[in-house]
Amino acid sequence: MIPVLSVAQMRKIDEMAIGRNTAVGFSYMMEAGVGLFEAARQLVPTPRSGDIAIVCGKGNNGGDGFTVGRLLLEAGYKVMCFGLCQPDALAGEARLAYDSYVGREGNFLVLDDVDDLGNLDRCSLIIDAVLGTGIKGDPHGLSAEVIEALNVAGVPVLSVDTPSGLDNDLGMPGTPCVRAAVTVTMGFPKIGAYFYPGRSLVGSLRIKQLGYPEEIVEKNRSNTFLPALDDLRKMLPKRKPAGSKFDHGVALMLAGSAGMTGSATLSSVAALRTGCGMVHLATPGSVLPALSAKLTEVVLHPLNETKAGTAALSASEFLLAKASTCQALCIGPGLSHNDDTAALVRRLVAKSPAPMVLDADGINAFKGRSNDLKVHAAPLLLTPHAGEWARLFSAMPASPVEIVEELRRTAAEFSMTILYKGNPTIIASPDGNVHLSPYGNSGMATAGSGDVLSGIITSLVAQGCTVTDAAILGAYIHARAGDEAARELGEYSMIAGDITNSIYKAIRGITG
Repeated sequence: MIPVLSVAQMRKIDEMAIGRNTAVGFSYMMEAGVGLFEAARQLVPTPRSGDIAIVCGKGNNGGDGFTVGRLLLEAGYKVMCFGLCQPDALAGEARLAYDSYVGREGNFLVLDDVDDLGNLDRCSLIIDAVLGTGIKGDPHGLSAEVIEALNVAGVPVLSVDTPSGLDNDLGMPGTPCVRAAVTVTMGFPKIGAYFYPGRSLVGSLRIKQLGYPEEIVEKNRSNTFLPALDDLRKMLPKRKPAGSKFDHGVALMLAGSAGMTGSATLSSVAALRTGCGMVHLATPGSVLPALSAKLTEVVLHPLNETKAGTAALSASEFLLAKASTCQALCIGPGLSHNDDTAALVRRLVAKSPAPMVLDADGINAFKGRSNDLKVHAAPLLLTPHAGEWARLFSAMPASPVEIVEELRRTAAEFSMTILYKGNPTIIASPDGNVHLSPYGNSGMATAGSGDVLSGIITSLVAQGCTVTDAAILGAYIHARAGDEAARELGEYSMIAGDITNSIYKAIRGITG
């Protein structure tokens, strides 16, 4: 797991690892330069591909800029470094980096005016090393003018650690803020880089680990993480070569109502596509004919229903008995807001012996009764979006750090896992850990997408994942399947069923 940090946490780790030892700090700066060099080489594959301009501020971001400049010079690239301060104003590691760059006969010009940048549009790449992660508020003076010039140059920008002007705690861009094609963040990712609107300016975010001592990182990080691909691969349930369908998990879905058979269909098929051996769908008897025409691989069970064509409270005993034979229970897709159905949901959550995924109308059943969620007989996963969260608790705060802490606190208080839908999706577990899933695309903002997610997660629980691991892994599979669908159809034209049809591609991406 990769720790995701606040700016203050990253600064503390940096200070403790370096102390007052400039040589140690310079060794970390050289590692940062290697990460930037590799990214620059991908954007400009050969020295013949064009010139590279590097704009360096007076802090360590500028030092990183001089370091990558030296490496590019040594590789045969034509480089021009621009400085926002006189060399005498540079100190510590940044001064060492400058001396190393000019010692290789690197070109350097101090900017007295933004016009001194010349014709940036003739470059193949601009490296933004102007401002670091500590900025609060808007850039000003020459720095602001330079940022605006970078944005209008029409040239890809590679940002050092952060796009200059971005608040890395709040995810809020200053006016102006660099629009990067690629950002190489140093040490560990900062939380604000994953939240909009700032995330739209980061471009492709890459993490360059610098090798900080593990004991220092452990003392100063929070319990917020980004799962690495190896972590996800370990979570994925193993297939059993000699196993039957029962050995690969049996899931029970309580879903659907009159006029809402699509939700039940999407969640059930997604569960099968994710690998569980059998799916039982319990739904009002009156909608069974429609579902029978849609679903051939799902076992259908008619339920007692209300006059409105929704699942009735009187179906609870059958459902509890059925849940005792399954490894996972999904409650919610397309259930409706009927009061009798809501009472059924609350009884199942309190008494079900199978781990539960509570989604959509399953969550709405607790509107005004959120404390009832504290009583659940089995592990519980809640999957709200912002509106459902507000109906249960209150409006979520705006700051990324505050959002994460609110989810962390609630997950612990209610002894449940929470998957808070959005971009990024945030998963909080009762043990205090929080995981970010910053994947997916705007095409996934379509009716039924959440039903697909609930089916994926339920399937993973049925196959043996904990509800927390299923949420982390399921969010990733869902997002990557959405990316595959968008790649084929475009973000305008994809629908929820296209996400389901791409689940296999997402899983293949994990298994390699």
